[in-house]
Amino acid sequence: MTVGAVRVPTLRVGLDQAISVTDKVDPTLWDEFVRSHSGGSPFHLMAWQQLIRETFGHQPLHLTAMTSNGVVAGVLPLFLVRSRIFGRLLVSTPLAAYGGILADAESVSKAIFERALELAKELKVQFLELRNFRNTLPVDSLVRKDLYVTFRTQLKEDPESNMLGIPRKTRAEIREGIRNQLEFRADAIGPSQFFDVYSRSVRELGTPVYPERLFANGMQQFGQDCKIFSVHWQGKLVAAVWTLFYEDEVVPYFGGSIREYNRLAVNNFMYWMLMKYGCEHGYKIFDFGRSKKGTGSFDFKKRWGMTMTELAYQYGLVLQQSMPDTSPLNPKFSMGIQI
Repeated sequence: MTVGAVRVPTLRVGLDQAISVTDKVDPTLWDEFVRSHSGGSPFHLMAWQQLIRETFGHQPLHLTAMTSNGVVAGVLPLFLVRSRIFGRLLVSTPLAAYGGILADAESVSKAIFERALELAKELKVQFLELRNFRNTLPVDSLVRKDLYVTFRTQLKEDPESNMLGIPRKTRAEIREGIRNQLEFRADAIGPSQFFDVYSRSVRELGTPVYPERLFANGMQQFGQDCKIFSVHWQGKLVAAVWTLFYEDEVVPYFGGSIREYNRLAVNNFMYWMLMKYGCEHGYKIFDFGRSKKGTGSFDFKKRWGMTMTELAYQYGLVLQQSMPDTSPLNPKFSMGIQI
């Protein structure tokens, strides 16, 4: 069978609905389904899939479950990733905190998974990775890794009520940033200026720097649902965060600060002001995103008193016979990080 051809496993949902899993994607129907699903995220939307394809050139192999009368019953955003370090992988979804299968029923999820695993074997990848959040599959053959957690909190309508929900030490640091007369601005800088701050920040942490075109492409794909917020001190750009908005959620995703200005509490100030912006504009959830356990990012987010949830990423092993360790914490990568 050629890759990309339609393979149709069929099952029964209810009494009279036949479900087929296909590689044909209708972007409008796909996004409508994602937005209606309780497990939907900005990383399931077609905008994210287009962003990944255009920026990195990964091959899209998205799967859709359809009823016999043309209604979407489930989706799986999926990419073939060719990595110099890890080999060929099937990933849902690259660069994303969340991914995996969204479906109306467990039987639909399993049908999509079976087709994805077939693809993984046909393509001879190392493994199939599902970056689940609230959509873990009840499949015994999948192995699970609990390296990441995510932090989220409810936003109240009144900014001061949100402030009082933050632990005392972090509140003090936020107020220090306010006393230092930091300025918070929306859409005051473009992707190029953001990249200057972001790249300096993550390089100092030993993290790979994504290309500048990622941020420009993201703003184009998400439109008004993507904004860059920046922090300025005495006319200087000192921090910035590239942020997505999804339904009622604020999702700060890529951010950074200039290290020499961290003494001004720029990061605590920036994320507080973004929370304040969210509640003042009617958003209900602040999603602080994923972090690896045992890292500085994890410790920073934990100090905000948000709800911490394990991210149960699942793996279907194909050529790889043991749990993959793709984390920068893997000692194998220490030399590259130092460089």
